[in-house]
Amino acid sequence: MTQLAPPDVARPAGWAAPPTPALPKPAALPWPQRLAMLTSAAARVPADEAERLAHLREFAILDTEPEDAFDRLVQLAAAICGTPMAALSFVDARRQWYKARLGVPVPEVPRHQGLCAQAILAPGRLLEIVDASQSAGFDPQLHGPAEPPVRYYAGMPLRTRDGSAVGTLCVMDHVPRRLADSQRDALEKLAQTAADQLELRRQLRVATQTDRLTGLPNWLHFESLFDSSKPQRGVLSFVRLKTVGQINSAHGFRVADALVRQAAERLRGLAEGQALIGRVKRGLFILFFPEADPDTFARDIAPALTRQLQAPYAVNQFTLVCPVHLGFAAFPRDGTTLEEVVGAADSALQGAIERDEPVAFFDKSVDTVSTSHFRLEPQLRNALAQQQFINYYQPKIDLATGRIHSVEALIRWVHPERGLVPPSEFVPALEATGLIRDVGRHILERAVADWARWRDAGLPAPRVAVNVAAAQLRNDDFLQELRNALQPVGGDARALSLEVTESVLISNMEQAIRVLTQVRALGVPVAIDDFGTGYSSLAYLVTLPVDEVKIDRTFIRKLTDDLSYRDIVATCISLARNLNLKVVAEGVETQEQARELRLLRCDLAQGFLYSPPVPAEQLAGMLRSGGRLA
Repeated sequence: MTQLAPPDVARPAGWAAPPTPALPKPAALPWPQRLAMLTSAAARVPADEAERLAHLREFAILDTEPEDAFDRLVQLAAAICGTPMAALSFVDARRQWYKARLGVPVPEVPRHQGLCAQAILAPGRLLEIVDASQSAGFDPQLHGPAEPPVRYYAGMPLRTRDGSAVGTLCVMDHVPRRLADSQRDALEKLAQTAADQLELRRQLRVATQTDRLTGLPNWLHFESLFDSSKPQRGVLSFVRLKTVGQINSAHGFRVADALVRQAAERLRGLAEGQALIGRVKRGLFILFFPEADPDTFARDIAPALTRQLQAPYAVNQFTLVCPVHLGFAAFPRDGTTLEEVVGAADSALQGAIERDEPVAFFDKSVDTVSTSHFRLEPQLRNALAQQQFINYYQPKIDLATGRIHSVEALIRWVHPERGLVPPSEFVPALEATGLIRDVGRHILERAVADWARWRDAGLPAPRVAVNVAAAQLRNDDFLQELRNALQPVGGDARALSLEVTESVLISNMEQAIRVLTQVRALGVPVAIDDFGTGYSSLAYLVTLPVDEVKIDRTFIRKLTDDLSYRDIVATCISLARNLNLKVVAEGVETQEQARELRLLRCDLAQGFLYSPPVPAEQLAGMLRSGGRLA
């Protein structure tokens, strides 16, 4: 834990600390008497202690690195209260740990040696000790070997949604004093701010670990569960619902989602208690059966899975049948790490898909790991040479005016035989083979060329947002490629903005900050895509050079149906607006969602409610008609 040095905090003009009443210094108590009082205080715990500790674990805050957001809260508390010491503490079962501290010499103390453990006994009230040396249960050295010793303490509990107190925001001094009413109010408000940030962290953590459609662990959580279980052997399998995409196109996403939920319930019934289960994406599940052997899996488990999942589904008025593909691999035979065995199972799944077989196992003898992506490479290189990759554009709508504000470029592959190939079928192969850098450069150049055509036609050309992959940001030539793309329009940065996902940013934060700072220096704005789905902490928004936040469609889909989703969206919008960032809601499909987003003061919306991705010529028609889509 980094210790903050007491800053020279700027005071408002005319500011002065409130007068401190003259209090006599009492005679020191004998140590045996102080020890007895401390033992008595330490024995007191909140009535809801077990539940309180469970809430503290949910925040996943203990032993984490310092964060600017919390450090600034502590500095502000000290400045407002005029004290040389302040801390944000969390009271664990046996210790009092400081997430942020100013003037406090140690990162933690035993629980019975910290006054914050007493402050949490009354979650709704500020505990103020005017002269600690006169207070039972307090030792001047409790918060560390301070010199001179601590004599003043004021701590406001950090309350969870149900009222439990997990810690405090506290200030301390070496002399007796009292807080003015305005200072008490400010300390309470700062504590509430800290509690709000903790709750947002918890909500985002749950959202990033759990697939909210099915309640199953998502990939990140599945990976964590696998690692923590430390299996010795087993079978890992991918299960793919073959026709979810077609069902979505024919009957809508609500019907498709209901089918996926039912499939997840069937998997639970078959495998819960015997396997780790997770959902990777739309119709793709992952399962790991510890201690299972490949022969038993192929003979007994795989047929049971396919039989149950291919039975008819009753969804609303429809009776639907959804064939499955299943690919499996043995651990550690086919891979000694999760990454390796996942690659083997994915290769087996691709084989099942290509041969249209229900079940396939990984055959190490032919070394099929990841070959599906590389089999596509010659076709993808030819597609790039023949300019078969084109941009479609999806409008972002200004919720205040209903007009097109900007657009996002989305790649499509116009195959001479297959027609329009969706990105999900070839973008992973572009990334696996490294072709994403060349294709990404092509997308940038195409976006600028289309923008120039709209401008030259006298249309109000909207800024084009282009997604940037991790491989592009790592490329030393990326900035020059961006300059080259803008050269045909004289370097006019109004043509472009860039979108980068959270996972790309977090993978190399230092490099991302350096490159994106230079991007913005060119006048090209930067947006965080899929906000809320990655590993990010709240503090990183302050440090990253970004202009816009895009809230992931996962949260927007349930915006009007689930209050927890609405709370997350509202908090994200409020946080972004406080940082002067524009907010875009992705995946808006209903008028109810749009109405709610307007009430929450969201800036822009993007989704099928307004328009699907369309070719450049069709977008030109929209612009020619005034650009009003809502």
